[in-house]
Amino acid sequence: MRGKSRREFLKFVAVGGVSFLVHNFIYLFLTHFAVNAMLAYSAGYVSWAATNFLLSNYITFHTRPTIKSAVGFVVSACLYYLIQLVGFTLCRWLAVPDVIITPLVYTIAFPANFFMVRYVFRRWA
Repeated sequence: MRGKSRREFLKFVAVGGVSFLVHNFIYLFLTHFAVNAMLAYSAGYVSWAATNFLLSNYITFHTRPTIKSAVGFVVSACLYYLIQLVGFTLCRWLAVPDVIITPLVYTIAFPANFFMVRYVFRRWA
């Protein structure tokens, strides 16, 4: 990676870290109160998406949110969510502890998300 792409990637990692913390907090909070794990994960993911969309616009790619970029982001977020659900389901099936599931799934799915979101904000913003 060169110059601008490297800076964007590093900012994307930082924004992703903040969004991840939001997602993981909501997931662990809800599962602590015996909310269904899949529902809790999905609620956390919606919070992740809102946080990530806004921070990616303003911090990572220096764009303003538009309807077009929101639609593109929702499409990429849905694809990312499907990737994560496969990982999440596999982790649950393998009895991976709840505290580890979200970090593990994010680590596996993160690279695909960077390229999808970068495409959306460079082409659709």
